[in-house]
Parts: sequence; C-alpha cells; structure tokens
Amino acid sequence: MAVRQWTEPQQNAINAGGGNIIVSAAAGSGKTAVLVERVVRLITDKTAPVDIDKLLVVTFTIPAAAEMKARISARLEQMLADDPSNHRIMRQLSLLPSAKICTIDAFCMNLVRENFYELNISQDFTVLENSEANVISDNALNTVLDEFYEENDADFLRLVEALSVPKDESGLISAVKNVYDYISAQPAPLIWLKNAVEAYRPGQKFQDSAWYPIAEEYVTDKLNYALALSDKCMSYIDAKDDCAAYYSEFLGIENNQCKLLIQALEKDWNELVDVLSTVSFKRFYTSKKDFDAPEYAGEIVVRRNLYKSIIQSLANEITIRAERFDEDNRAVYPVLSMLLRVVEKYSLEYAELKAERNAYTFSDIMHFALSLLMDFDEDGNIIQSAAAKELQAQYHEILVDEYQDTNSAQDTLFSLLSSGSNRFMVGDVKQSIYRFRLAMPYIFNQKKETYKDYNKDAPGGDAKIILDKNFRSRKDICSFTNFLFSHFMSEKAGELDYNEKEYLNCGATYPERTAPCISMKIIDHCKSADMDEFEALEIAKLISEKIKSHEKVFDGGKERDICYGDFAVLLRSTSRHIENYDRILTECGIPTVCETKSDLLECEEIKMLLSYLKVIDNPTRDIPLLAVLTSPMYGFTADELAEIKLESDNTKRSLYAKVVSSDSDKAKAFVNDIQMLSETAVTMSVSSFIRYICEFKSIFAFVNALGNGRQRSANINAFIFFAQGFDHSAGVGLTSFLRLVDSIAQTDDGLKAAELSTGGENAVKLMSIHHSKGLEFPVVILAGTSRQYNYRDLNNAVLFNEHLGISIKRHNEEKLCRTETLPHKVLKNVNKNAALSENLRVLYVAITRAKEQFIPFMSFENLQSRIEKNSVRIADGTIEPCVCRDINSDADFLLCSALLHKDGEELRSYSAVHIQTAQSEFDMDAEIAEFNQTPEMISVQAQEEANEDYIRLIDERVNYIYPGLKDLNIVSKLNASQLDGNENDTQYFALSKPAFMNEGGLTPGQKGTAMHTFMQFCDYAAARDDLSGEIERLQFLGFLTKIQADSLNMVQLRDFFSGSFAKRIFCAEKIYRELKISSFLEANRIFDTDSNEKVLVRGIADCVFEEQGSLVLVDYKTDRVKSEQELLDRYKNQIAFYREVIEKTLKKPVKSAVLYSFYMSKVCEY
Repeated sequence: MAVRQWTEPQQNAINAGGGNIIVSAAAGSGKTAVLVERVVRLITDKTAPVDIDKLLVVTFTIPAAAEMKARISARLEQMLADDPSNHRIMRQLSLLPSAKICTIDAFCMNLVRENFYELNISQDFTVLENSEANVISDNALNTVLDEFYEENDADFLRLVEALSVPKDESGLISAVKNVYDYISAQPAPLIWLKNAVEAYRPGQKFQDSAWYPIAEEYVTDKLNYALALSDKCMSYIDAKDDCAAYYSEFLGIENNQCKLLIQALEKDWNELVDVLSTVSFKRFYTSKKDFDAPEYAGEIVVRRNLYKSIIQSLANEITIRAERFDEDNRAVYPVLSMLLRVVEKYSLEYAELKAERNAYTFSDIMHFALSLLMDFDEDGNIIQSAAAKELQAQYHEILVDEYQDTNSAQDTLFSLLSSGSNRFMVGDVKQSIYRFRLAMPYIFNQKKETYKDYNKDAPGGDAKIILDKNFRSRKDICSFTNFLFSHFMSEKAGELDYNEKEYLNCGATYPERTAPCISMKIIDHCKSADMDEFEALEIAKLISEKIKSHEKVFDGGKERDICYGDFAVLLRSTSRHIENYDRILTECGIPTVCETKSDLLECEEIKMLLSYLKVIDNPTRDIPLLAVLTSPMYGFTADELAEIKLESDNTKRSLYAKVVSSDSDKAKAFVNDIQMLSETAVTMSVSSFIRYICEFKSIFAFVNALGNGRQRSANINAFIFFAQGFDHSAGVGLTSFLRLVDSIAQTDDGLKAAELSTGGENAVKLMSIHHSKGLEFPVVILAGTSRQYNYRDLNNAVLFNEHLGISIKRHNEEKLCRTETLPHKVLKNVNKNAALSENLRVLYVAITRAKEQFIPFMSFENLQSRIEKNSVRIADGTIEPCVCRDINSDADFLLCSALLHKDGEELRSYSAVHIQTAQSEFDMDAEIAEFNQTPEMISVQAQEEANEDYIRLIDERVNYIYPGLKDLNIVSKLNASQLDGNENDTQYFALSKPAFMNEGGLTPGQKGTAMHTFMQFCDYAAARDDLSGEIERLQFLGFLTKIQADSLNMVQLRDFFSGSFAKRIFCAEKIYRELKISSFLEANRIFDTDSNEKVLVRGIADCVFEEQGSLVLVDYKTDRVKSEQELLDRYKNQIAFYREVIEKTLKKPVKSAVLYSFYMSKVCEY
C-alpha cells in the first residue's frame, strides 16, 4: 500500500509536542486522518513510545469513537503486515479494545462508576431518557413551587409576576427549567448563577457596568455606518447641476445630524437619548419646479432611506436613560435573588428524586465526574483535587476531537485531567453548530487567538496549527465558500474574521468540468405555503435530467454516471417540511432515504399499541377501546358497533359493558382476549408483555401490511426498548408505565422515533444540515433557504450569556406590564448576534458537504423587492457587520453573493442602484424560474429499448441449475426435533391465532408447552403427594402463568404420577432431568445428499433414569394421536439420536427408550 503524503501543516499536527496544541481544521482537511496518525505515532514511536491505554481520546459521538478505533486498528494492522515480528505493534493491538477512545459521556460514566463510593451513589445507576427526566423534573418543580407559594414571600410573588401571566405559571416553570439547563454547562452551576445575580446589586452606574461597552459599540457601529451612507450621498452631488444647492443643503443637515449623534454618544449616554428623541426627517424631493431629478437621484434615495431607517430604529430602541439602570437593578435584584433560591431548591429536590430512582442524566454524570476532579482554593478558584492529580498521571496526552462544540464544564474537566501541557485539541469553529446544546465556540476561539503559531524548528509552549487544505471539494466549491463568507462572516457578525487564514484551499484533484459547480435556482412569485411542493418538483426535475443525461461524477479515481445516491437534499429544519419533499420526490418516482424527526408516541403503529395496552389496563375507557375495536387487529365496522350499542336498552352503560353483554361472536372473542391479557399482564414485566402481545396478535405482520414496514417495526422495537428501561427502574406494572407515557406525551420532547441507517442505498438522501455534518455528497441541494431564521429564544423571559450572565424584564406593578431594562436590551442584541453567527456556520456546513456541485433553491414572493432591499447593503462591494446582522435567511446571503458575482448580471438588472462586483475565481449559474400555480408531476422512468444481450444473460442466469442443489438444505446446526421434520411441519400453519377459537385462551400447542414446563420444574414427589399444591408453588415462583396453570390437565398428570411407570422413576438409582445433549452427525444421515459434512444436532431429553446399571430414556409428549404406533413413528429419529448420544455421554447402555403420552396416559416403548 502506498504511503500517504502529508502536507506540512498535517505533518506538524502529527508530530507537534512540548505544550498544548490546538488544530484549526477546515472542512475536508483530513482532521480525522491526522488524529489517527498522531495516535499511531505516539504509540509506535521508536524513541519514546506510549501505550495506547495511556491516551485519552474523546470524540463527539459514539459512531465517531467506533470509527476512530477502527481506523487505528487498520493502521496498526497495516504496519504489522509490513513488520510481522514487531512486538510493540502487537501489544498496541492487544490493548486497543480497552483503550479510552470514547465520548465524554462514556468517559464520565466509567469514572463515576469506578468511584461511586466517593459520591455516595449506587454503582448500578441507569441513564434517564430526556422524556423520563422531564417527568421527574416536573414533579420536583411542582413540589418546590408549592412550598414557595405556602411561604407567601413577597419577592417570590414578584418573581411570579415577572415571569408569568395571571392564572398561568407556565412562564415561571419554563424559566426555572431553562436556567437550570443553561447553568449545567458551567463547572460550578449555582456559583455561576449567584455571580450572575450579583451583577445586578444596586449601587453601580451604567457607564461602569459590563453592559455599557457593548451597548456603546453597538450604537457607534450603527451611527458610523449611517454617517458613511450620508457621506456617500453627498459625494454624488455635482455642483454644476441645478439641484446641487437644494441637495447639498438638505442632505448636509442630515449629515450634521449623524455627526451630532456620534458626538452625543462620545459625551454621555443621556445626551444620546436626548438627541435621538429630537431626530426627525423631512420629505426629500428628488425634483422640483426649478430642476429635474439627476441620474444619480436613485442612488441617493436608496442610501438615504437606509441611513434614515437605521437612525429611526435607534431612536425607537435607545430610550432608557442611564439613571434607570440603577433603578431597574433595585427592582430586579431581589427578583433574581429569589430566582436563585428557587433554582437552588429545585436542584436539590430534583437530585433527590433522581437518587430515589437511581437514574441520572448525562449532565448529572458529568457533574459527578467534575465533583471528583475539582476543589476550590481560598479565593474560590477551581483547582485540581487529589483524585484529579492521581488520574492526571495516567494520561500521557488528552486528545479531543470536535473541540469547537465543548462547553465550559467539559473544558474544565479536560483541564483538570491535564498536566497543563498535554492537551491536543482539534476542531473548526466555522462548523460549531450546536449552540442549542450549549456549545461555546468562544472557548476554541480564545485558544486560537492566544496560542502562538507552531514552529517545528522551535517547538514548545502552547501553539496553533491551521489545516486549510480541503481534500473533498472541487476548487470552485472552495472558491465559492471563500467568496461568500469573506464578505459576510466577521468577528462582529459571525464571531470570526473570515480572512485568508480561514480560506479553504483546494487540495483535491478532479477532471475539468465545463458546467458551473455553483448553480442557484431562484423561484419568483412563490408564496411560503407553496414553497415545499414547488421546490420539491423542481428538485425532482433537476435530478431526473441529470440521471437521464448520464452526467458524470468523479469517484474512486475515475468518472462514472451519476446515480440517485450521489444527491443529498439538505434542509435547516426537518420537523415540518421534510415529509413534503419526500412525498413529492417519491411520487415522481425518485427513490429517497428520509431522516425522521417524528415523535414515537405520534406514530400510527405505536398509538394502536398504546390503545391496546390502555384497554387491557382499563377497558372502560371508550376512546382507546373504540380505537382497538376498529383497528386491523379486530376490524369492527361502524355498522357492527352500532348493532352492539343498540342491543342494550341502557344507553348510559359504557361501551365495554355493551361489548361484554353482546351476543356477537367477534365481541365474545374480543372480551376473551382482553380478560386473558389482563390476567397475563400482572405476571410479566411490561416489555415482555408488549412482546407477548406483538406475538399473540401478529402486530408486526399488521404494521408491515400498512407500508413502510421497516420503519414501523423499528418503532415498535424502540418502544419495547423504552419499556425495558422502565422495567429496570423503580417502575412496576402496566398502570405505572401508561401513566409515565401519558406524562411524556404532555411534554415537548416526547419519545424519539427509531432512526434507520442510511448507508449505501442508491437513493436521494433527505436530511437536516446538522445531521449531514461529517458527511459528503457529490451533489448537495440546499432547499427551503428562504425561511427566516429562528430567533424565538430572544423572546424568552430569561436570557443567558456565558460572559454577561442573565437578564429579565422589569415588572411594572403600577402599569401591570413588563418593561425593558438596559441589560436586557444589551443581552438581546448580543444573543441575536450569536444566533446569526450560528446560522452562518450552519450555512458553511451545508456548502462544504458538496464535493462537485452545490445547488441552492431560493423561493421569493417578490424577487424584485428582495433584490432592492439587499442591493443597497452591498452596493459598494462590501457589507458592514451592523447591516449583516439584519439579514434574516440563507436565501438573502446567497442572493447577495450572487449579486456581487460577475455572473449575476440578470439579478443586478432588478436593482435600482449600481452594485460593484467583487473579484471571483469561479463561474456561477443563476437561473430564475416563475412559480407555476398548477405544476405538472413528472416521471423519471425513462423508456429504453430492450437490449438483446441483457435479455440473453438474464435468461441464462434465471434458468441456471445449481449443481449442488441437494446440498442447499444442509444447515450447520439442527434441533433434534427437526430430525423427524416436526418443527417445520406447516400443515396447520396460520398467520394469526384468534383467541375465540381456543377454549381457555390457549392453543393446543401452548397447552402442551404448559405441560412440559410443569414437568420440567416440578418436584416429582411433591406432585405425587399434592398435585394442586405443586402447581400453585410453580405459579407463585413465576414458572407458570395463571392461565398456563389453569390449562394443565389434572387427570392426565394424576394418571402419570400414580402409575407404575412413575414408581419406577421414584425407585431409580439416579435421575437426570432436562439433560442437554449435542453431537455431530454426517449430513447424509439427515438430508437427501451425498455430502458427509458435519451437522451439529442439539436437544434436551426430558428424563433419563438409571435402573440396575442401565439407562431408561423418557420423553414426554402431549400430541393428540390415533394410535401408539403413530406417536412412535413421529419421533423415531429424535429418540434414536437421543439414545445414541446418551450412551456415549453417560457411558452406560440405554436398555429402553419410551415416550410417555399424556393424551393416552400410556407408556409407548421403542
């Protein structure tokens, strides 16, 4: 195998040492390969090797950890093949299974389990599902709030007023939970919250607070940009024009107004508020009686409108004077202090309930780990504990992948485990897209900004390495990415300056392509309600055309025809839209694999199963009962139900009471089922009972018949797995389980539906951008780009920021309303900027998934107005960060980039202002299509002429006769019962087993199983003396269910235990019961074949007893037969096998082999 050639930065990342190293790895830069190679170098170094179990490698997901182990293993095996006698490599391969290559959750779990005694918790704790945690959380919070309401504290009542509306405390509940969840990302949550509250302690001035510099910078940027626009307007005026005097005077007044605002802010915040309150704009006339509008009038008007809107929005926003800061703090501080008290008490109550359940969230487990590793010094700073110092010595190096997605608590944990100079962190802040999971990209940025550039000639100290080569995408994809983000991503609007140091530099080799790699599909006059369907149809047409034209993609070093599996359709949000795209593509004949985000409890098959469980638990509930009766399991029609209802004169009786009293055979069968299952439910765990129901009513067969059977079956298995978690926790019984499910259904989270693998299917992949991270596709289609960004979090009652703490609005008791405070306004702007930065990073991830083509779809109700709105922002070839913050969708960013590109002439023709294009190194296609109210469905099925060669080849293969056809039935393992063919007998096979056809609710086969179970576990002597008592004992111990016990034939059992043959057993010298036997037989002794291949045959002999030095073999049978000979013939091969193997195993002759027939109460001897 050829040796991989590393770039110089990659080689530096593999070899770097002497301090902490942070690697900023751009998309497609081979960071995983570098990480693997670094691990391999460390463990195979010739001068100072380190065992792999001395490394801690942390990945973001379980699949990533598995892939990392697999890659390291493959690399070591490759090296071992080149050097077979290398004992060092052999040792590392042997240590690899136990190496700590895992997620941070798995690491914390192991650490906590190993030190459970230090934490005063049980070692066998379980992990709470989010849905279960929410139920426990609700119980804890309700308890705490009830206690506070009883205290009737004035500050608590103010807190309720500040966060809730009258008669609805959901706002307070949501706020407390949000605070608890947010602070869990801090190493010392309650300390962080206390410090955040203390920031509001009265007595400080606004100008001296942490909020003022941020507010000042925000306003300064806006005013400076407004002044720049005003200056630009002034620069257009030509002194020779008749309009020059009017234009200069009018625009000059507004220009001075901008300057006065800037000077006011420099002087004092209150001065700014006062001047803004006097701002006004008069009507501007582009032409008058004494002059016509000049050619540049349009350029001035659009710029004036923009700076006018900026100043007017500031006038509406900046209205709070500086002295209100302390006044607001005096009102807010006690409210926030009370919020701190509530969160503290809620934390304790929630922890107690989880401890009682012996189940914790992953966040709890991480904080358990932190409590083991950290202490505090006299100043309250976090320091290493004794346990941390001990663990620190175990790890030569700590390697963290996807470091940009860590939070403060996780970073602290890594720091506590580190020696201070042995951390290796890899990530790309441009791909940090998990803010909603409390990722904190500033942690990565801080290290990247403070660490020096790595110098291989003078290594040592903390250093950074940039991997900027992209080995995934074509050059034009990289160039487009750089073009877009260099214009829009900055430190003030994107939390990162996207400059040449951040550029993607193409490192991949592709053959030349004539068509552009960037193709923008723009749909005009399309309303948002029609977007999904029309875009999906256009996408279907696009894919169909590329498939039919045999377009080429580069794969495995050569070109091939494009196929469906080369396309990925990405969306920001899949919850309400992906099903529409999937449906349209499927109707057009395009195969798809669709990511599901649905709630398990909302899936049709689970709702059917839940209704059945609810009826079994309590059949008097009419709604689930009606759902079950009309389900495919029973198939009652509306007419049949009406007849049942009319049979009873009492209209007030419940539906179930009427079903019970009905003479209908279907109703009687249903009632028998419910009664039998109600009795069975109390004898089983919930998960086992659900499995039993699925078998009893052939539910998997039903759901497969409904379509999409693979997904439905996976959902049922996921539901059973959830029930297993309930069984392993403190929950007991079906009623408790259904109560838990109902509680979960009332929460926002629900239960996540099963996820199916989207492996190598030749189908178009539909998924969210977040789910696509780490993947790559030849063609990426970005759909739904015109949907506005989601800023709903900015309206929450409590806002958070890792640096600025928290903020709330002030409740005005006189006006009974909530008013903005200066900190709340500032924090809202800061968080909006952070959210915009995340949205830009999500767009970056979407574009960089593409290997060869990136095709975004943009739908606008009015393309002309959208271009006019955006064109003034970018008219001069750049965009200011303060204006960039106002862009509200991916489509606007993409549209602006197209307007700036040399190939955007058609789009620029819609603009009222001249747009200065930017330099670019790639071609782009922008196609505008009109929305069609009645689009035609397409079919991708192409009619092709039959190929005679293919037909002949198919005919040969279909009619091919396999020479070893007789050997096809040979299996490697066989049950002894199959030697006579009994187990495969399909004479009486049926898809379902209607309960009304079986007396007592059990089939003959199930009754036979009950008899065998009794004979397997019963005490023979006790059964002889007190048969009923022995049956009750086995039922009490759980070996028999009540229905099985009731089905036992007492007469047949008494005949056996009181008979002469049983007396021989009681007098036997030795008895073997349930004797497991196995042996290899030649295949030609079992099958119609000449092969002498060995087949493993296994079985269990019911009873073998020793009599006068010889053995007697007994097998119990419950078959209904006409004669003794029929029974003997039915099992002759099985018994012959038992006889032969038992003689070999016990080394004594079998003098007699018998079948005892319970049906005939007779010993049948061979």
